[in-house]
Amino acid sequence: MTTSDTLFHEGELMAQRHAGEREIAVRNGATVGRTIIRGALPFVRQQKTAYAASLDPNGQVWASILLGEPGFLAPSDDAAMLSVDLGQVAKLDADPFWENIRHDARIGLLLLELQSRRRLKINGEAHLEGERLEVRVTKSFPICPRYIHRREIVLADAGEAPPSSTSSRGHELGPAQLELIADADTFFLASAHATRGADCSHRGGPRGFVRHAGDGVLRIPDYNGNSMFNSFGNFLLNPQAGLAFPDYERRRVLQLAGTVEMMWNQADPQGLTGGTGRFWEFRPSQWIESELPATLRTKFIEFSPFLPEVN
Repeated sequence: MTTSDTLFHEGELMAQRHAGEREIAVRNGATVGRTIIRGALPFVRQQKTAYAASLDPNGQVWASILLGEPGFLAPSDDAAMLSVDLGQVAKLDADPFWENIRHDARIGLLLLELQSRRRLKINGEAHLEGERLEVRVTKSFPICPRYIHRREIVLADAGEAPPSSTSSRGHELGPAQLELIADADTFFLASAHATRGADCSHRGGPRGFVRHAGDGVLRIPDYNGNSMFNSFGNFLLNPQAGLAFPDYERRRVLQLAGTVEMMWNQADPQGLTGGTGRFWEFRPSQWIESELPATLRTKFIEFSPFLPEVN
């Protein structure tokens, strides 16, 4: 039997207690299972996008965007396994994901249908069988939908698209990367625990909510969520993080790898954190910018109605 103390690892428990949100975390933890929710199986099969957390051979965590066609995610009938057909995924040659899955079994997947704000996490251990990535599910649960901006995403013939070789990379953020980040209203966050595996989360806010604090450091507010502190709990034990910023309009994605420092109980006169007083700073050590498939089409629908009012 899983109790609240065994459901959460030591880092998550520390973060929940530090924030004074332990009781909320326990209540929301009731949604966490060791298999995919049976009622969510049709949703899984319909998805065209998955956001992934993986680890490279040096233990660095990366966040990736996997664009496919409905059916590229196939859960088993008993909901304990998820098969990912990589042959139906639009491959970005520079994305470390494709090598990472050969070296480290830990993987975190976030299925997020932006148009409807429906979402589901599937974390597990993966192994390759030909062009299929077979994931044994260790944890699955829905996430907080409050800061998801609605978009329609259409991708024609993902598996037929030639691999994207148009990319650039570096160690220090330049003007082009800082501009993409300043325009962003959404990014995806990867973290990892030594024994509990990898995790991928969504972060959304008003355009420009990720700010450049100088010297390449990014400062990011932490809003109220499900209080389980999956990402923050991982960072308390392992500061390695991966961020992926999609630029849907210009069909680009910026992947960052680096480390996190958390900032609790901060003065926030502008109300940037929505009342939590929590920020975190990300110091990138490397970045990769890639072109998304030319067949990708997106349509912005509306911002989340739950964004904090900034003074």
